[in-house]
Amino acid sequence: MHISIPVTEELADTLGGRYVLYSVYLEGFILFKVRYRDLHFWDEQMHDIFGNELPAFPPKHYLAMTKSMAEDRRLMLEQYLQEVVTNPVLSRSDILFKCFKKLQLETFRIPSIKVILKVYLPDGRLVKVDSETSDTAERVLEAALYKLNLSRELMEHFSLFITHKDTNAVFSVMKRVAPFEIPFITIWNIKNDSFQIDIRKWYMTPSTDAILMGCTAAVDLLYAQAVQELEMNWCKPTEQQTTALKHLIKTDNKGKFLELMQQVEHYNYQRLDPCSSDYLDGTTMVTVSVGNDELYCSFQTSDNKSEIIRLHISKVTRWHVMHYQPKKTNDQQEFKFGYMDDQFLNWITIRTNQAFLLSTWLKKMLSEQPVTKESLEILDNKTSANTRKR
Repeated sequence: MHISIPVTEELADTLGGRYVLYSVYLEGFILFKVRYRDLHFWDEQMHDIFGNELPAFPPKHYLAMTKSMAEDRRLMLEQYLQEVVTNPVLSRSDILFKCFKKLQLETFRIPSIKVILKVYLPDGRLVKVDSETSDTAERVLEAALYKLNLSRELMEHFSLFITHKDTNAVFSVMKRVAPFEIPFITIWNIKNDSFQIDIRKWYMTPSTDAILMGCTAAVDLLYAQAVQELEMNWCKPTEQQTTALKHLIKTDNKGKFLELMQQVEHYNYQRLDPCSSDYLDGTTMVTVSVGNDELYCSFQTSDNKSEIIRLHISKVTRWHVMHYQPKKTNDQQEFKFGYMDDQFLNWITIRTNQAFLLSTWLKKMLSEQPVTKESLEILDNKTSANTRKR
């Protein structure tokens, strides 16, 4: 998860004093707005429970702040929240869920009322979830999967995502909905009917399918997503595989279909929309896919020069997500990564509004690596890269 605070507002309170309101974004989407004092009060409550496990909170200033001091505080608050949401203990705590829920509801002035929330499956089927406007993603996902008869112990392998389908029916995954987010507010705040909430797989290792094959509801979900990704050309079957897969779809043989998909190149890879890059000639178009422990980039220049770079996750040394201020530019995000090639460090910048999502997928892929001393060092090194603002 990536927290950023790209926007601040200086406002007057009821007594005529001035205060700063911080707009907190989660992976490029606004999460809530909050004052320093409210976060400070919450931090004190957290300290009563978690003590030194909490990161350092930005200190109070008893004199008027200069512009430099205000910017330092913004950066420190950003770093503080980033460390909190990426801590597996803090981010799952009841007190964090309660605080973030309150801030989301207050920011957008949403009352807690009963609603039917629409959640979609990859094949377009609709699951109507009886919920409240204040329900977190964790609660909504659990309710939706319960209606689908998915075994509770398998729920961790699925998640809610915000997806988009444009006027040409081109499908895109935009972001994962964090467990403490309120899906009703996230989708309401977008204010665009071409976005929706989907249930999709939440793992990057294709062999994880085997864990789910004993559950009929899980097989149904895997099959629906695999067929969708096949139809969108996210994977690369041979002609023989294509013929066999079409036959298995026609005969509704889901088990055999998924078994064959395991052999298809780029099965279970997640793909970004076509985007631009500074590689080769500076205006190069690139198609990016992530999966099976690799980052795959297919570059093409305006004069039809092409190149493919396939990097094992161990070769990607670090990355940064640049988040521009909203409406400052059409490309609000950049993903810059470094990789080793013949002992040299090379950097490539990709301009895409799915930069946060790309980072999320890479981190998920790293988290699924076998736990060794070396892998822990790699994970710590790569995920130390901060989200940055321009």
